[in-house]
Amino acid sequence: MELPQGIETACGKPKDYVLKLLSNIYGQKQAGRVWNSYLVEKLGQIGFKPSLIDDCVFYRDNVIFIVYVDDGIFVSPDDQHISAAIQDIIDTGLDIEDQGHPNDYVGVAIKRLRD
Repeated sequence: MELPQGIETACGKPKDYVLKLLSNIYGQKQAGRVWNSYLVEKLGQIGFKPSLIDDCVFYRDNVIFIVYVDDGIFVSPDDQHISAAIQDIIDTGLDIEDQGHPNDYVGVAIKRLRD
């Protein structure tokens, strides 16, 4: 990595310096790991516990939150618990949107039964 254009060094040659990134840049090799760490931290703040078996599954009371890359789905027998979980996630500063009941999720067809 080179110093950005317009950045001057106090002494020495620009090629003698190393830059330290203060935050990860989207598209970098570590971007997925950084995003996952950030998400796990935010979910932990509102009481979600990660699954011991699958890193993409989180539990809180009777709500299960499943994450695949940057898509998520909530599963619960109670719609009010799902709405509360979504609002809690929004309150942590994560930008999510409630798209209602899904017909499919990452290529898996979903059919909701009322029994």
